[in-house]
Amino acid sequence: MPILYISLGLLLIAFIIYIILTIHHKKVSDHIKNTTQDLLKTYGELTHKHHHQYLNINNQSYQILYFYVPVNAELTINSKIIWEIRDSSKSRLINQTSFLASSDPKIIIVYPTTLSIKRFINENEMEFVNYHTMFNQMYVIRHFELEKLLQELKDA
Repeated sequence: MPILYISLGLLLIAFIIYIILTIHHKKVSDHIKNTTQDLLKTYGELTHKHHHQYLNINNQSYQILYFYVPVNAELTINSKIIWEIRDSSKSRLINQTSFLASSDPKIIIVYPTTLSIKRFINENEMEFVNYHTMFNQMYVIRHFELEKLLQELKDA
């Protein structure tokens, strides 16, 4: 009988830790998205159409997308639709077909990771993604690089 109580106690503790981590993740995501939206509004007109955000800056419209990559994980863009998130214990391939469905130019804000983003140019070559380089009709940037990109787009 004591083993049952110990097992239930450990299960309850694990559940509480899971809830706390989920709430923390939600707060971090909401904070980054709110500060990002405030920043976007200072550089252009931010609009919402069909549950999507668009930024109009210098007569150009960009769809704004957010992509979560854990803090100590690395993002590698294998192709336009296959992205890989690699952390210390595992690697996950993600099919981005529905995420990147529209043909509009995009600004994809990767958060909260601070590690460099890499992409394959072809089967043999890889490069680091720069915030000011557009490829496949999209800018892929880390959340703290957004202001630099917006300043360059406004000055262009």
